[in-house]
Amino acid sequence: IADELRRAFGGERAGRTGCAAFVLKPALLGLELSMRLAGLAQEEFLIPAVFSSSFDSGIGLAYTAILAAVADGSTHSTDLAKFSHGLGTFDMLDGDTLSPPFESYVNRDGLLNVPSLSRALYGLASLPTYGKAAVSSTTEEPSVTTTESDSYLATTSFTSGRDITVSVSLPLPFSASTASSRFTDLPQMSRWSPWLNSVTYLDESPGLTEWNLNIRGVRFSWRAKSEILVDREGIRWESVSGLKNRGVVEFESPAFDDESCIMKLNMSIIMPYILVALFQGVPSVVQEFLQNKLLKWSLEMFRDVVKADLALERGDQELGDALYGAVEGRANALEEALK
Repeated sequence: IADELRRAFGGERAGRTGCAAFVLKPALLGLELSMRLAGLAQEEFLIPAVFSSSFDSGIGLAYTAILAAVADGSTHSTDLAKFSHGLGTFDMLDGDTLSPPFESYVNRDGLLNVPSLSRALYGLASLPTYGKAAVSSTTEEPSVTTTESDSYLATTSFTSGRDITVSVSLPLPFSASTASSRFTDLPQMSRWSPWLNSVTYLDESPGLTEWNLNIRGVRFSWRAKSEILVDREGIRWESVSGLKNRGVVEFESPAFDDESCIMKLNMSIIMPYILVALFQGVPSVVQEFLQNKLLKWSLEMFRDVVKADLALERGDQELGDALYGAVEGRANALEEALK
């Protein structure tokens, strides 16, 4: 493909063929080939690249948008003409597989906020830096100060040198049903738990998931069986292989208040010997790390991620971006602690 394109557009013909742009459809070409063709067009043919959707879902549009942002930010595109990318098919669909939906990241002028979109897609733990390549008119995120009381409560008990049980709770400013529906979407966990690399549903059995995490450079994985609670809002789980742990998360609504709830987490874990060694085998060190860093910050980030999602869903993009910025700061601090 490259040789045929070079014969038609390269060499002395570069920039003189009358071709205004290469229109690329990642849904048909694939992500890698699309980026290779965009780079070839920009670097060798002096032709800009335009990325276009094929009536994709919000997830497909998000990937196309990120490719477009990266291509537009390339040093080879600096002196080339800039065109709008073909991502407007989202308003022709009744629903979306992305939550918040793709349209919530598009402002009134038709500009897309790529940094916020990439956060929602990739999760905060692995956020790429697309700020300079963003096609949004807003490249800086407003700062935000949290004024609500955290009221975080936690207790930890040790039954042996490695057996730990932790109970924590945190008030949430949204309903128990909202909290439960967001929290039980397990693949979304890495958005508010940066220590988690991934959570994946497995086809072998209903409710079976595979978890991967990284603590201080040591990787752990396990499989767990989970089930949604029937008599109340929440979920319980227990590992069936790998890192031994089990627990339950419940969301309780205060009397006469459907707009808030209390998140309660109770978890038991048998610490691997290597992890105990990393913390010098001192129970108080493990307790401090698990109770006041790993779980506390994860619960607080869950609260703020959901608040940001809800803000974007009702069209308040400024508040949503500000909340995401606050969560990102806490995620970075936790990642530093994990190192």
